[in-house]
Amino acid sequence: MNKVFTLIISCYFLTLASAGAQTLITKEAMNSFAQYTSSKDIKKLEIARAKIDEAYKTKADSLDSRHNLIRALVYSTLAHVDSTLKYTYKKDPVDEVLLAMKHVYGSKVERENRDRISYIEKQLKETYLFRANTALKNRKPEEAFKYFTILDSIDKTNISVSHNLALLAQELGYYQKSVAYYEKLTQIRPRPEYFLVLANLYELINDETNIIRVLNAGADNFPTNRDIIFKLLNTLQNKGMYGEIIKHIDQAIKLDENNINLNYLAGFSHEMLGNISKAEGYYKSIIEINPNNFDANYALGLLYLNLYLKDKKQNNIRYVAKTYLIKANEIDPNELKSLNSLAIFYKHSGETTELQKINNRINQLKLN
Repeated sequence: MNKVFTLIISCYFLTLASAGAQTLITKEAMNSFAQYTSSKDIKKLEIARAKIDEAYKTKADSLDSRHNLIRALVYSTLAHVDSTLKYTYKKDPVDEVLLAMKHVYGSKVERENRDRISYIEKQLKETYLFRANTALKNRKPEEAFKYFTILDSIDKTNISVSHNLALLAQELGYYQKSVAYYEKLTQIRPRPEYFLVLANLYELINDETNIIRVLNAGADNFPTNRDIIFKLLNTLQNKGMYGEIIKHIDQAIKLDENNINLNYLAGFSHEMLGNISKAEGYYKSIIEINPNNFDANYALGLLYLNLYLKDKKQNNIRYVAKTYLIKANEIDPNELKSLNSLAIFYKHSGETTELQKINNRINQLKLN
């Protein structure tokens, strides 16, 4: 009985001695860390690392939140100051920090040490940023994307991080991810290039609805940006969305008043919507710029021809239609559509001799 009692007492004092030794080691680790923060002598940081490693040997030690806080302080600092990993480690210092902080977050120690935890998190962010930029510089996009993604998870408001992630995702072919980052950028810091690249990405994934949405938003934000406005108009033209075209066409013409293609698109769009007088105005604007423009002369000739065919009593319209159709034919004698329109005109106006000449010309061109 006395032997058993003596053994229990011995074990008790051994436990106390061990606890006391561990407390002393962690104090020494903190003292060395404090000396480093004042002197920036990395040897002191190495001593702190050796001490906290010594105090981290048993399962109880590895679960102790205070031990883990000190460990995270030391290793997060090493991760930052030894960014190029000149020293030897059993495990990446960042991984050591992440493991240690699992036992700190949610504990009483976290609530009592917010300043120290903010310091640890700042060291980690600086380390991730260094690694991300280094990978970017060394053309390692996958690695750069990994670290910028981590940074984004820590701070979603960092514009430069979102910008780099958008570019890297695009380069790596992660188009859906790139779209998400560019969508974010257009919201928090709109730039013309963000809207244009985002529209191009939606083209790559065949999302026509979002192409138009993004370009519309870009045009609203940057109404004087030619690239956005013109790309929007081209997209709308390809889809035959004439009602949408006329919402933007006047702004485009303000940016390039003598652009014949824009004026023609404006005229044609209004004509398709039945706005004949407005269409007429745009076509005439083209002729003012270039009297020998085939498309404008033909468009006006055809427009007036259609009006004449609806009401043949309008002799003035008949004369104007003939004038523009003849002018179009003079500009390009081999263009079949103006010849066919003239043939229709002569047939309905009763000019049989002229009709025969035109039909002969049409047949000749078809044979050739």
